[in-house]
Amino acid sequence: MKGKKIKEEKKFTKIFIDDKLPFLELRHSNSGNHYKEHIHESFSIGINIKGKSIYTNKEKKYNFEKGLIAIINPNEIHSCNALSKQNHEYYMLYLDKQWCYEIQKTISEKITSFQNYPKSLLNSTSFYEEFKNLCELLFSKITIQEKENELIEVFTKLFEDNKEKIEDKNFELICEYLKKNFKENISLEELAKKFRLNPFYIIRLFKANMNMTPHKYLLNIKINYSKELLKKGVTIVDTALECGFVDQSHFHRNFFNIVATTPHEYRKNFI
Repeated sequence: MKGKKIKEEKKFTKIFIDDKLPFLELRHSNSGNHYKEHIHESFSIGINIKGKSIYTNKEKKYNFEKGLIAIINPNEIHSCNALSKQNHEYYMLYLDKQWCYEIQKTISEKITSFQNYPKSLLNSTSFYEEFKNLCELLFSKITIQEKENELIEVFTKLFEDNKEKIEDKNFELICEYLKKNFKENISLEELAKKFRLNPFYIIRLFKANMNMTPHKYLLNIKINYSKELLKKGVTIVDTALECGFVDQSHFHRNFFNIVATTPHEYRKNFI
């Protein structure tokens, strides 16, 4: 009896770039192509989705597989190649060093230039899943604003070290403004213009005082209000519109992320 022939996966390489997010490039590939050791000026982070590979960073070699995160600082010599003939599927995200520095500055005013990440390899199930989800979102059809906010959220978490309490009356003013105008999809740039503050400083204010970004705070206000409407029997479609969500799927996704149940399941308890 002849053995079963293993169907070979079709090779692919997909690249996400967008003029509105000029500081990044994301690669999704299973090409199995091998790279010689090389460097680039960007800050890079990658994961395997399938298969195993050998990840080399400077003089160290790592067995790299699903669940691990490779982190490559600018100008670090590195390579990552499939361990066997079987292709390895991976995501690789390249970020402009200056953009990363702007995120780092939101964490501490003591940071005056880009800080290299201290580890070449992370073993964190939670961060692996967050980064994988981020990559999937970047390739999805959600808005550019949502994509940027997710990027800020994930990389603020990666770069976080010591949080500092910042005393600034603008924090309360911004909170009040968001509470009064939560039905509008207020962007970070709009907040910065209104309060005459650097957008990254606003992020720093919120992370230091609430451990969340302004966008996540706004989403929480929206979802809390939506719960009140659903309790009163307002339809899901009307609730989504009343709370200023782009569409019903946008509302559904964010409601589930915060409440851990769907709007439909939540509403059923009150009608």
